[in-house]
Amino acid sequence: MFVFVQGSINLITKALAAVGCKMQLLPDPTAVHYHLPDGLSVRVHRKFEDFLVELTGYFPHEKEGISQFYNECWKVFNSLNSLELKSLEEPLYLFGQFFKKPLECLTLAYYLPQNAGDIARKYIKDPNLLCFIDAECFIVSTVNALQTPMINASMVLCDRHFGGINYPVGGVGGIAKNLAKGLVDYGGTISYKANVTDIILENEKAVGVRLSDGRQFYAKKIISNATRWDTFGKLLRTEKLPPEEKNFQRLYVKAPSFLSIHMGVKEEVLPLDTDCHHFVLEDDWARLEEPYGSIFLSIPTVLDSSLAPEGHHILHIFTSAWIDDWKGLSQKDYNIKKEAVADEIVNRLEKTLFPGLKEAITFKEVGTPKTHMRFLARDNGTYGPIPQKNPKGLLGMPFNTT
Repeated sequence: MFVFVQGSINLITKALAAVGCKMQLLPDPTAVHYHLPDGLSVRVHRKFEDFLVELTGYFPHEKEGISQFYNECWKVFNSLNSLELKSLEEPLYLFGQFFKKPLECLTLAYYLPQNAGDIARKYIKDPNLLCFIDAECFIVSTVNALQTPMINASMVLCDRHFGGINYPVGGVGGIAKNLAKGLVDYGGTISYKANVTDIILENEKAVGVRLSDGRQFYAKKIISNATRWDTFGKLLRTEKLPPEEKNFQRLYVKAPSFLSIHMGVKEEVLPLDTDCHHFVLEDDWARLEEPYGSIFLSIPTVLDSSLAPEGHHILHIFTSAWIDDWKGLSQKDYNIKKEAVADEIVNRLEKTLFPGLKEAITFKEVGTPKTHMRFLARDNGTYGPIPQKNPKGLLGMPFNTT
């Protein structure tokens, strides 16, 4: 899901504005449609009030608790949105912001060590509603609410209503193309097919990078977009880890990767009122964080029909998966397993959402954690870090510097 809003916390909006780019957008009336155990089918409407009405309709006895929890999220979001947000991890920056917005910074300081699940349990008792809050946070962080910092959860759970989900015309690939064009227009240079093999250190400070073809580039600031494990385990040729990174590796582990399915289907298999984004966990809350348990589904052609040939829709389906499930297979067995797992996912969607889906497929391509590792250069295809146990909000996160 890609959001474009006018607030200060949305990084895609800020990045495009920084390079003088704007994109034509299509408003999405529903941020996500949940399909959950016991027939719980909740649409997160663009208008926050409409979402509250729908959720409360399933849990009328928790009306006050629902309102109190999400109101706490709004407190955090409004404080964040009032700041010129650049980093929650840089002390000098936050110190300067405190003198400009002391009340908002004190609010954030209060929530900094807290997790969304702990806040939810102050107001909500119904176990199924708490499971729903877990699903809300899983979309944010790929972990449950007790492991999701309140600040992170609030940013996403409120941002989707503040300006709504807005989809770029022509597809999300336009975001990267516009950013690249803007960087070049502003005097930058982008080197493609430039494989970085080393980060160059001088006096234990990152000062440059070395490419696989031997070229070296130096700069005042070196920014790594690789995973922490690739950055500190492969790109930095040093035995000595920064203390912050040692602390990070003690508290956090690799998140799973994803199994992704891209499909083209005949348009008649989708009802006319189909939403763009779906989250499917149809039968057992316990499977929320298990591999292949929860299914994310995006259908961008619901909003922009120009993305597919006439009479067709695009489905992007993904679910969490560990790379260990895909190691040690022959090419033949690997391909067989890809099709078997993908078929099971499609069967679940056919049973839950779209009868006749399998027969309507005209194109299908499957990617595994090994695909993500190869083409995204991510260690084991990991999505990122997740806490080993319930964290103290954002307090355990190290500064992103070397």
